[in-house]
Amino acid sequence: MNQAEIEQATGLSREVLRKWELRYQFPLPERGARGQRLYRASDLPKLQLVKQLIGQGMRPGRLIPLSLQKLQKLRADSAESSGSDDLDDAVQVLLSCLAPGALPGAVRAYIDGLIQTQGLAHFVEEQLPAFNQAVGDAWADGRIGIHAEHHYTDAVLTGVQSCLPGCQATSTQQRVLLTTPPGEHHGLGLLGVQAALTLQGAQCYNLGTQTPVPDVVRAVNDWGITVLAISASVLLRPELARSYALALRRALPKGCKIWVGGQGFASLNDAPVAGVKVFQSTALAVQAWNKLTKLAVQ
Repeated sequence: MNQAEIEQATGLSREVLRKWELRYQFPLPERGARGQRLYRASDLPKLQLVKQLIGQGMRPGRLIPLSLQKLQKLRADSAESSGSDDLDDAVQVLLSCLAPGALPGAVRAYIDGLIQTQGLAHFVEEQLPAFNQAVGDAWADGRIGIHAEHHYTDAVLTGVQSCLPGCQATSTQQRVLLTTPPGEHHGLGLLGVQAALTLQGAQCYNLGTQTPVPDVVRAVNDWGITVLAISASVLLRPELARSYALALRRALPKGCKIWVGGQGFASLNDAPVAGVKVFQSTALAVQAWNKLTKLAVQ
């Protein structure tokens, strides 16, 4: 990463970075053909953590000699008292990475750093929903362009998928199918659920977005699906989301559970569809999954 990219990704000025280089020998950049500083991407998570902890009142002289693992523990110890503030700060940093004039690679570097320092499960359950909402609002308000929204989507998809563990298929394993209704082209909600359940040992099949009812039914029957997870954003009209859930419930075997989430399905809280479970968050879906797998073992 060059000087401008590391500044954008960490929020640290070049003056601070050079002072740390001289005083603490971290970070130690290499030199390009023209003598310019080139920073290792592997140093980014530690730099981001140090910056966060300095913001909480800690001194760089204490933090920089520590390993990444010890810095992560320091942050975890203070997370309970500052969790909501940290999320608000993370959202603001994300939006700054997408603002006009920001370097294109900054958002990917920032997301990768969050996943590395805080873990994939924390990112998809706690941060990703807030990020998706903030980016959608920023686009709707005209603060960022559609190109920035698409760039964010690509950065999240690439970052999360690169961290998903491999899954060894078995005949007895619980299986999850994920998709969105026709007309719903946003798939990051699905990705968050897929990542969270995969980390719990689920065998997930993500069909992507806008899958018609007959295709979903065939996939469920062919693959012996245990849970069908559907996501819909606020952009999908509630009546379309409802009719999709109703059609699937009528067509699918009773043994296949239907879980729905996202603002497009919020109306089902007031007018439930029998046999369709509405979830307010990815974390609640994870809890339900763990309960389901325990019952299956018993």
